[in-house]
Amino acid sequence: MSLNFDNLSALTRDQYIPNLVDNIKKSNVLTMRLLGASKPTASGNKVLQPVEYARQTAKGFYSGYDVLDTSPSEVFTDAQYDWVQAFGTITISGKEEALNDGKERVIDLLEAKVKNMEVAMKELYGETLYGTGDGSDGKFVGLQHIIKADRTLGGINSTNYSWWDGGYIKALSSSDAGVAGTTATYAETVNIIEKQIRTAFGSLTKGSDSPTMIVTTQIIFDALEEALSDQVRYNGSQASVGESGFLELKYRGVSIFVDEHCPAGHMYFLNENYMGFRHHRKRNFSFEGFQKPVNQDARIAKMLWLGALTCSNPSRLGLIKNLAIAY
Repeated sequence: MSLNFDNLSALTRDQYIPNLVDNIKKSNVLTMRLLGASKPTASGNKVLQPVEYARQTAKGFYSGYDVLDTSPSEVFTDAQYDWVQAFGTITISGKEEALNDGKERVIDLLEAKVKNMEVAMKELYGETLYGTGDGSDGKFVGLQHIIKADRTLGGINSTNYSWWDGGYIKALSSSDAGVAGTTATYAETVNIIEKQIRTAFGSLTKGSDSPTMIVTTQIIFDALEEALSDQVRYNGSQASVGESGFLELKYRGVSIFVDEHCPAGHMYFLNENYMGFRHHRKRNFSFEGFQKPVNQDARIAKMLWLGALTCSNPSRLGLIKNLAIAY
């Protein structure tokens, strides 16, 4: 049969896009845990994220007919994040259309094009999550900017409001015990990693509220497994494939994952109670069928996303840098 782009659009929307979106969300740990849990948000010029910066003052004990203090307390403000647009395309040139006019060839070509878009979108989200972007470049804010001191995040300048800084930021150097140079070697990382994790985890724990996951590189993950190899309190410290399908270790019941997009030498301590994606209801990986541009011999279909990565309390997130980058 000849190409019928109305039929191809319907086929792509019904048969390929649902699996493609699912694969994007499950492509790495952070997209699975954060993008997979994305929530719709109200329309407006900004994505508003309520931030609790103080404690309610109208509280206390009373007896009998005591007058209760009901004076209002201003304890919330809004962090304001810019909307971010992301897209992926499936393109079929006029030449490809002419050379693939059989049913089987059409389906094979379409599957290859969809797969290509899937790979591109996985890389787009995976890499941007760990980036340094502050949102001004049209991309969502990266973890290296969220977990930082003296910067503007969500319209709040932490130079003026230190409670808005990242909660724990440690850049190892030769001034730290067990580190000879500017970056810890693999052997040094094996020797110091447990203490470093304990310190970071403790700094980010308030009562029962602690990091919900730790993400790092394969090299640092291996160093940690070697360091814990004799300690049965870490589930025998054997790396296992958890319910998520990703290799993980456990520290105080919290999963430590490898993410291929994690920058070399980095280990992130994240609390999903205070960060996550928000999306627009009408642009949550929505699909627009094939159309023919007026100035190109081609057909183009688009997948569109509109949303933001928001954080309500960066002080509960942490980062250790300059751990091992090579074995």
